[in-house]
Amino acid sequence: MALPPFNNYVTQSRARVKGKKNTPKAEFLPLLARAKSALDGSGFGSMKADLNGVVVELSTNSAHQAGFWSHNWWKAEALAPPKARIYSAIGVEGIEPSAYYCPELREALFLNTEYYGQCKSWALGMAAAVLEKEANTLSIHGATALYKGKGVVIVAPTGTGKTTQSFKIFMDPDGKICGDDWAYVRFPSGATAKSSPLVARQPERSLYMRSESQKEQGWLGEVFDRSMNENVTTRKEDCEYTEGDVGCSLTGKKCVFNEGRHQCYYSFGNSRALVRRDDILGSEKVVDEVPINLVVLLRRDDHSPAEAKLTPDQSISILQRGEYMVLPGAGPKEQWGSISYEPWYNPYLLEPDNARQATFFRSMFEDWKVPCMILNTGVEGIQQSHERIVAALGSV
Repeated sequence: MALPPFNNYVTQSRARVKGKKNTPKAEFLPLLARAKSALDGSGFGSMKADLNGVVVELSTNSAHQAGFWSHNWWKAEALAPPKARIYSAIGVEGIEPSAYYCPELREALFLNTEYYGQCKSWALGMAAAVLEKEANTLSIHGATALYKGKGVVIVAPTGTGKTTQSFKIFMDPDGKICGDDWAYVRFPSGATAKSSPLVARQPERSLYMRSESQKEQGWLGEVFDRSMNENVTTRKEDCEYTEGDVGCSLTGKKCVFNEGRHQCYYSFGNSRALVRRDDILGSEKVVDEVPINLVVLLRRDDHSPAEAKLTPDQSISILQRGEYMVLPGAGPKEQWGSISYEPWYNPYLLEPDNARQATFFRSMFEDWKVPCMILNTGVEGIQQSHERIVAALGSV
């Protein structure tokens, strides 16, 4: 039986392009006019997504972005008015790949870039701005999972293992996956609010996964084979890890292309797969929300302890500082290995309010008594960190 064609699209810009997140209306509108001219001249579609009750509309002439968008989100009602809009146009002459956000209009603009990751994250950030102001909702850049009925939120910078750890719980017979990238947490109000558990909700139908995770979890290859992919390497000559005639310097094993494979999921650090959650282990292993019983922070270095329990002040200090090492595939290549800062470990916030973020997290840790711990994935293995998370969940 012949296999279906491999669904993969290579974008011209294979990572985030330069973005201006606070673009004045006077600067934004002329750029938007040029984008609309390109859209009108090429045939385009508009699609509305429902992100936890916030309708975000995408207008684009990129079939790739349109396909990923429609598979990623829950569809909004056709007549629902959008709270935020994204215009993504390719073929705009005389403009280098770039992105702009105008808070005054709550509109975003992507010019000559089809890379889906930035479009997705800005959609989340736009909905976050609405929910924070109108629905008392905290947005967390983190993974969420359920283990024996208890929920964990794993917050960490890119590359420290939050997806890996959420998948360890997912793979356990007693575990379920919620999301691997984002959660909205609405804080109840009123006299009886604190008697209700905090709940983390998943806004996405699918997981936008780094395909390099297949290197450690080989079984994911079959899942990715039947998923939509972005920037996966499909030619041996495009791989920088080729060693000799048949070797791979990354794995120390035989090159997958020499084993008869037609794609390598880990030869490019920023290749992605858009995976329907219930297409992995079935719908019974998927939930759309989890109670917040534990918050886990991750870091990766060679000197911090493997585990530390944090006070609310310590948790908020670490989150607000957001210190991390830039790993391959995250940011420009010249920055790999350097120390950077990502407040709240959340690069998606388009209208950041540090005071409000601190208030939300303090309420979580103090009013709702949610414990917080930090694990160092640089000093022990995946299994050991997983066992620490499971043990902590068992004690709450």
